[in-house]
Amino acid sequence: MSGTLALAAVSAVLKYTLVNSLGDYNVDTAVGSVGVSAVAPDKVDADAPAINLFLLRTDINAGWAHNALPSRNSQGAPIARPDLPLDLYYLVSAHATTDFVAEILLGYAMQIFHERPVLPRQLIRDALVSPSLITADTPAAMLAAIAAADLAGQVEQIKFSLEPSAWETMAHIWSALQTQYRPCALYKASVVLIESTTRAESALPVRSYNIYPLPFRQPVIDDVIAADGPGTPILSTKDVRIRGRRLRGDDTRVRLAGLELSSAALTASDSEISFSLPAAARAGILGAQVIHQLALGTPPVAHRGVESNVAALILQPQITQTGAAYNMAIVPPAGDVPRLLRVQLAPLVDERQRVQLLLNEFNPP
Repeated sequence: MSGTLALAAVSAVLKYTLVNSLGDYNVDTAVGSVGVSAVAPDKVDADAPAINLFLLRTDINAGWAHNALPSRNSQGAPIARPDLPLDLYYLVSAHATTDFVAEILLGYAMQIFHERPVLPRQLIRDALVSPSLITADTPAAMLAAIAAADLAGQVEQIKFSLEPSAWETMAHIWSALQTQYRPCALYKASVVLIESTTRAESALPVRSYNIYPLPFRQPVIDDVIAADGPGTPILSTKDVRIRGRRLRGDDTRVRLAGLELSSAALTASDSEISFSLPAAARAGILGAQVIHQLALGTPPVAHRGVESNVAALILQPQITQTGAAYNMAIVPPAGDVPRLLRVQLAPLVDERQRVQLLLNEFNPP
């Protein structure tokens, strides 16, 4: 990963690319000796032909900007070491005092960079140890320090491409530089990853771990019927059957109208679950759902697992019987005072439920 000298390393590699390719295009034959520099345009020697590379500005790279988020915890302490991803924008300018020389130099530079859109890792290594970059302004010790940035070792290779720019943009650039305009082109180097030196807090060591490879078995309920078979009413005194697929799990439970029945209260197979209705169930439309709990952790603790779809059933109320007689009574049994009809129902009526008693609904036998 690149160090803090990565920006200087990119400039050095680009300068080496130009210097090392002079002979391939016979530029010396056409215009004589050509200098290559990486300074501000106003610092270029105006008396000799030269190509100059100037790092104009830097921007954060959008593709890598959020790669290591979040990098800090809620207390603000660093928990990761995010890299600083930068796009570098270079102004490549040609300087000369005679006819056509600046055009020749700019064309040469643009052709070189066009043929090398990516900076190979080996080129970076060769450039940062090349004697051709050692000058009075760039001593060997400085070049060695730049090489230590390990630009070639970063994860993503650096692309160098021509950046479209309007005339107004170039005019603003040269106006800000406060120097005479020169033939130029704008390039972008992307992406340079500068490794953070911030020390992140290490996570606590893991004493033990649990891995649970589980198949995906979601239970499916097809219908809910009375134990006596389809078409018979579901009553509180009768068992209920849930029919479906993949109903049985390691810890199978049934949720019924907010009540949860444990596996001990169920008789379960893959295609059917039978159970008695709990006493707390009330008459009306109820929802039934099959739940497969997962035992996780050390020691194992039941965790919420997969759940089936919810199927509706109708629990019908009935008048209870004592022997052959229905538990109904008129209170008081005789007299001219208003009397009440007392009926015992199963299941019990909740205080929030409304009950209607239909009298003389059918013809007597």
